[in-house]
Amino acid sequence: MKLGYVELCGFRGFRDKVRVNFGPGFTVLTGRNGVGKSTICDAIEYAILGDISKYPIESAGRETVKDYIWWRGKRPPKSHYVILSFVDETGKEFTITRSREGGVDKTDGEIEAALCGSGAPDDPLRQICRTSLIRDEWISGLSLDLTETQRFDFVRAALGSVVGSELATKAKSVVGAAESACETAEKTYDLTRSRLADVLAELSKANDVAARNPNVASAIAVVDAAVPSDAGDLARRIDIARQDLPSRHRRLEGMSAAVFEGRELEAYRASMNSLEAVKEREQAKAKLGEAQTARDTAQAEVDKANQAYEVVAKANEVAASLSSLITHGQALGLYEGHYCPLCAAERTDIEFAEGLAAARKRMTDLGAEVNAAAETLNLAKAGLSQAEGAVSAAAATWARYEGQERTLRLREERHIETFERYQIKPAYASDPDELERQALVERDELVELERALNALEASRAVDAVASTEARANALRRDLDVAADELARAQKAVDFAKSLERNVRRSATELVDERLALISPLLNELYQRLRPHADWRSIEYSVRGDVRKFLSLRVGDNLNPQFVFSSGQRRAAGLAFLLSVYLARPWARWQSLILDDPVQHIDDFRALHLVEVLSSLRQAGRQVVIAVEDEALADLLCRRLLSTDEQIGRRYVIDYGEQGAADVASKQDVAPMATGVLRRFDGIQAVS
Repeated sequence: MKLGYVELCGFRGFRDKVRVNFGPGFTVLTGRNGVGKSTICDAIEYAILGDISKYPIESAGRETVKDYIWWRGKRPPKSHYVILSFVDETGKEFTITRSREGGVDKTDGEIEAALCGSGAPDDPLRQICRTSLIRDEWISGLSLDLTETQRFDFVRAALGSVVGSELATKAKSVVGAAESACETAEKTYDLTRSRLADVLAELSKANDVAARNPNVASAIAVVDAAVPSDAGDLARRIDIARQDLPSRHRRLEGMSAAVFEGRELEAYRASMNSLEAVKEREQAKAKLGEAQTARDTAQAEVDKANQAYEVVAKANEVAASLSSLITHGQALGLYEGHYCPLCAAERTDIEFAEGLAAARKRMTDLGAEVNAAAETLNLAKAGLSQAEGAVSAAAATWARYEGQERTLRLREERHIETFERYQIKPAYASDPDELERQALVERDELVELERALNALEASRAVDAVASTEARANALRRDLDVAADELARAQKAVDFAKSLERNVRRSATELVDERLALISPLLNELYQRLRPHADWRSIEYSVRGDVRKFLSLRVGDNLNPQFVFSSGQRRAAGLAFLLSVYLARPWARWQSLILDDPVQHIDDFRALHLVEVLSSLRQAGRQVVIAVEDEALADLLCRRLLSTDEQIGRRYVIDYGEQGAADVASKQDVAPMATGVLRRFDGIQAVS
């Protein structure tokens, strides 16, 4: 990006419209002192920034620099504006227009995007103007005359933002925020501690007043005995004691019930463990055993009689068959008078009759045996029924005794549950008398506690103590919170400072690396400009951790600010400013503007400056320079070298007929002819 043109009207000493078309290669502005050469440079800076920075004092009396931006002479101009044009390498134009009436037509962001690339520093437009526009009055002021800290800041800003520098800014802001938060936390902590001290003093006075009242003092002692002091302030302990009264009453009721039940159990247990009761239980158990044995014997008799009866019952079936046989034999008689109808044996009538009689007798005997067996079975069953009745009676008696034992165990279990429910010592379970004495002690304590609570609740001194203790406890909690917050804030400050140191150290290392790039440029430019005949080189050094210092040294570690003459300081300052200009990696604007840089510089060093500018031109930079000396302007036009693509221009600035600054003449500097000497040699040979 290079300058295209600047057009101004009603700006400072230029009343009428004037347009300066800058040469793509270079532009030389010449003219007498005070005719407006510097105003062209002012217009460039004003178009970019909206102000002019060369005046160290912005106001004097009731006037400011802004009062002298526009034309103040006679015959007002047609308009008041400045138009600045830039052209990039593709020929695309970017213009900025600032007018008194309409302001600027481009935002700072748009101007920054056009003139600055990545890695631009803070306030990049001001930095690019400070390093691209070198004014006579600022050559020493921006180089040797700066303090070492200002010189470091100037160079660092010109180099552009370093990766991580924004982190350093953020880290610094984090440290500031952490320190502010820590300061606030510390103030809060101190204020809370002071308030707590005041309240504790007030509490001490309230306690003294309460202690002087014997009723209140004794009541507080009762409450202290009932509720531990670590449970809270007096009001809190009174509330706890009041809330605990129902549970204390229930405990006393439980202790009374336990005493009654314990004595009942003792009497019941004594009655069951008496010699008579033990003997009765043993007799009942023995009777149950005897009855069960007799029942088993009777059962065996029944089983035996039943088996015998079953045998005889089968014989009874034979008797029934014999009866039928006898009946049929009598009805049939002998077959053919001498044969048995049953077995066909030969029998007489007498023998047949005797056989029937024998059968009848056998049938009668079998019936008698069945009857005897049935009677024996019935008798055995009767004996078994009697034995079972005896067993039932004995079992009922023994069950009564077992029920008594179960009842005792159940009552004992319930008795233990009562102790657990009311948190009574288990040792008292077997000693109801001691439990009763303990219950009486607790009843007395409960009565005393209720009286103490009533007395305290009715006392104003206690109210004062309670309210003051409540405030003190609240302040203690606030103090704990404030202490924790202060500890966290202090830890955050330490961490933020550590972070800032690490970030600053990393950023400093990167800045040092970039500053090292300036050293070769500074030395080369210094050697070309030759400010001093003996000291042919200049060195810089950076020191400091928190604050950085950039110092320049020549010869045997000498400060050029104090050993150089005015002209030598300007020459050394030009070398420094040109090295800074060339070291900007972020600037897209490739124009170098010098406003009368040879004031107080002798011709020898002015010639060296011309050679340096010629080298910059050959590197593709656009050079705009304003000089008063016509001969120097001629030399610049020759040495800056125009080309067909990048021609140079020369403008003569002077006052017009109306007394306003104007362009007196304009001249395009043609490229130097090539092969002139060869043609001259050829002509000489022909002649």
